[in-house]
Amino acid sequence: MLLDKSYYRSNFNLALPIILSSVGQSFTQMIDAIMVGQLGATSLAAVAFAGSVSMNVLMFGMGIAMALTPLTGQGFARGEHRKISMLFQNSLALNTIIGLIMISVLFLLLPLLDHFGQPKDVIEACKPYYIIISISFLPSLIFLTFKQFLEGIGNTKNAMIITISANVLNIILNYILIYGKFGAPALGITGAGLATLIAKTIMPIAFFILIFLHKKYRKYFLFFTWKSMSFHTQKIILRLGMPISGQMFLEFASLLFITIMMGWVGKTTLAGYHIVITIVGTTFLMASGLGSATTVLISQEYGRKNIGEIRKHFKAGYHITLLIMSFFALIFILFGKPIASIFSPDQEVVTIAAQFFIVAGFFQLIDGSQVLFLGALRGLNDVAKPMKYAFISYTLVAIPFAYICGFVFKLGSWSIFAGFSAGLLTAAILYYKRFKLKIKILSKRTN
Repeated sequence: MLLDKSYYRSNFNLALPIILSSVGQSFTQMIDAIMVGQLGATSLAAVAFAGSVSMNVLMFGMGIAMALTPLTGQGFARGEHRKISMLFQNSLALNTIIGLIMISVLFLLLPLLDHFGQPKDVIEACKPYYIIISISFLPSLIFLTFKQFLEGIGNTKNAMIITISANVLNIILNYILIYGKFGAPALGITGAGLATLIAKTIMPIAFFILIFLHKKYRKYFLFFTWKSMSFHTQKIILRLGMPISGQMFLEFASLLFITIMMGWVGKTTLAGYHIVITIVGTTFLMASGLGSATTVLISQEYGRKNIGEIRKHFKAGYHITLLIMSFFALIFILFGKPIASIFSPDQEVVTIAAQFFIVAGFFQLIDGSQVLFLGALRGLNDVAKPMKYAFISYTLVAIPFAYICGFVFKLGSWSIFAGFSAGLLTAAILYYKRFKLKIKILSKRTN
C-alpha cells in the first residue's frame, strides 16, 4: 500500500545527500580500480586484498561513530541542544583515540598478511598501499564523527559537498601519482594510497571550518567545555556503538573470508571479484543512504514516541529501496560484461567478473532490504539483537555455505559469492522480524 507522497519525499530528500556523498566516495574507489587495473591483474588483486583486510578494522570505528546519529536525532527532537553538543564532543574524543588504536592494530597485522594463502606477488605489491591506507583511517573517523552528528540533526548536505570535493581531488591526485604525471614519480598503487591519504586528511579540516563558520551550528562548538568531557557519556556512545561495530565487523569479515577464498582460486578470480564488489559496494551505499535517512527519521519520531509515524517512515524507505535495487539488479544481469571490460583489459578477468555480476544481480533486493531494516532498528536504539543475528547470518551461514559450494561441491568460483547472499537473506529475515516485534512492544507501551 502506497503512502502519502510527503513521506517518500522526506525520506528521499534526506537520503539523497547521503547517497551522493557515499556514492561519490565509492565512485572514487571505482576510479582507483580502473586506474590500478591498467597496471595489471596483480596490482588490482593487491588493492582488493589490502582493502578487504583494512576495511574490517575500520568497521569497528565506523560502528561507534554511527551511534552518534540516533542519539543526536532523539536529543534534537526534544530540543536538548547542550546534551547533543556534549555527545558530539565526547564522540570526537572517543573516535580520535579509537582511530589511533585502529592504526596500531593494522600495523601489528602487517606481518600476518603473508599467511592468508594469497599469491606472493600480490602480498608484496599490497604492503606499501596497506600501510598508507591504514594511516588514512584516523582522519576518516574524525570526519565521520562530524558527518554523523550533522545527520542526526537533519543536515546531510554539508557532508555531501565535502565528500564530493575531496573525491575529485583524490581522482586528480591518483592520475598524477599513479602514472607519474606533471613531473611526479610514477608510484603505482602506492600513489593511489597517497592520493587517498591526502584527500582524507583534508575532509575533517574542511568540516571543522564549515561548522565553525556557520552560525546555526557554531553553537555546538561553543558549548564544548572540559567539564563536558564525560566517561559516562562515552559509555553511552560505546553501549550503542559497540553492537553496531560488531554487526558491521561480522558482515565485512565474512566478505574478507570470501575475498581470501577467491585468492585461493587465483589472482584473476580475485581481480574479477574486486571489480564486482567495487560496483556492488556502490549500490549497497545507495541502500545504506536510505537506511541512514530512515535511522534519522525514525530516531526523531522515537524521541517523540510517535509509533504511527515510525511505521510510515519505515514503509517509505522500504518502497524506495526496492525500486532502486530492482533497477540495479537488471543492470548487473544484462550488462555485467561491458561494465567489467571498463575496469580491465584482461579478458579472463572480464569473463569471471561477468559471472559474478549475475549473482550480484539476484541478491540486490535482499541486500537493500537487510540494510534498510537494520537502519530502522538503529533508529529505535535496538542494536544488541542485530549483532547476534549478524553472527548467525554471516558466521554460521554465509562463510560455511560459500566454502561448501566452492570447495566441497566445486560448483565454481561464482558459487563462493553466492554463499554470501545466503547470509544476506538470513539477515534480512531476522532483522525484519525483530523490527515488527519492536513496533508491537512499543505500541503496547504507548497505548
